[in-house]
Amino acid sequence: MSLIKKIKDYYKKNKTYLFTTPSHSQGNFIIPVLKEIIGKNYFKNDFSEIEGFDNLREPEGVIKKLLNDISKIYDTKATFMLTNGSTSGIVAAMLAVLKTDDKVIIARNCHISVYNGLVLSGARPVWFLPEFDNNWGIYKGITGADIKKQIAQNPDAKALIITSPTYEGTFSEIEDIAKLCKKKNITLIVDEAHGALLNFAHFKVRPAIQCGADISIQSLHKTAGAPNPCAVLHISKSSKISAESIQQALNLINTTSPSYPMMCAIEGTVKYLNSQKGKKHITKLFKIIDDFKKTLPDSVEIYSNNNDITKILLKIKGVNSLAVAELLNNKFNIEEEFSTDEALLFITGIGTDSKKLKALQKALKKISKMRIDKREDQSTLSYSLPQMIYTPAEAYKKNKITIDANNAEGKISAEAIVKYPPGIPVLLPGEVIDLNSMFSIEKSQITICE
Repeated sequence: MSLIKKIKDYYKKNKTYLFTTPSHSQGNFIIPVLKEIIGKNYFKNDFSEIEGFDNLREPEGVIKKLLNDISKIYDTKATFMLTNGSTSGIVAAMLAVLKTDDKVIIARNCHISVYNGLVLSGARPVWFLPEFDNNWGIYKGITGADIKKQIAQNPDAKALIITSPTYEGTFSEIEDIAKLCKKKNITLIVDEAHGALLNFAHFKVRPAIQCGADISIQSLHKTAGAPNPCAVLHISKSSKISAESIQQALNLINTTSPSYPMMCAIEGTVKYLNSQKGKKHITKLFKIIDDFKKTLPDSVEIYSNNNDITKILLKIKGVNSLAVAELLNNKFNIEEEFSTDEALLFITGIGTDSKKLKALQKALKKISKMRIDKREDQSTLSYSLPQMIYTPAEAYKKNKITIDANNAEGKISAEAIVKYPPGIPVLLPGEVIDLNSMFSIEKSQITICE
């Protein structure tokens, strides 16, 4: 039985008076503005762990059955529903695998949630920089050769954490990387938050857990149609990681009152994606994206180097992309996901239709004919890793003071400087504030370690 069916059946067969949380009593009273914004059906289906409804922290009934069904769909050892987003899955994976002072190799283009996992686990990060594409202003995919070098320098590492696909849609060589990790007994954790459609469509690459990764985390809300912040965590069948260790880690950080509507949303999303109707929907999405790309003027360049088709990264040749973004926003009522001097990113997904893409195509066509700021030739961008004095966990426990940012160079940061989107840290607590990071501190004050 599914959780969705369980809730539907409850209303058909049951007239129990619930003296339990949540206090709106399945929508018996809804604060008016909440009814307007959220809708009465959400409250109607918002339960606690009442008799027969199981418990996400220790599933034994309908939720356990649902998790087993989802695991079969993904062909995993175990899959977990995450009602606190991929962030909770990344942190839980790190807590399950790493202990204090364990060495973990991490690509610096990771999400800030990895920092949270470092604070809570006490692990010692070894950062490395993936290759950077200056023409597009993005990090390239990570190769097996990149990881071979990192493992040779850190043979005692317990885990490796990388992001694939990236925010912009670049994939890493997961299969080659996984083989290297298995040889050295290194746990491979892949932040696959932007790859929620990988299991249900024909991409250039396979999902990370099918390529040998131990753990992957996917955000169903990013491209797959679920509401924020629905996500799933997978353990591959070939992994030595136990489902019990992940469950224990999730129980440390998750609420004891998980959202039943969100669990239903995860169930409904996964089962739809796995259905014939869902797969046809994805195929249609890919076709309209492909058709969109074919109709763009020659002046528009699309990034296509091993790219995730749902991420449209583009630029108008020779034109500053921030100027293009401003025109799209102010003149055409189109908002991009992200823009830099080099490029603009448009995220598509289940909800993207041809009407939206045609509006973007027409706008880009008109903008390409306008006289707007040209992109000046830039010197090669460079970013060097800051010197780490304390681990994130050590820095978190230090006494802290706030000073004028102009006087911060050479001090040890006690706060994270993060570029949003996509949430990649430029500077982390415990690292020395240098000229490189000073350039990114767009604030008058900064907190440092005493």
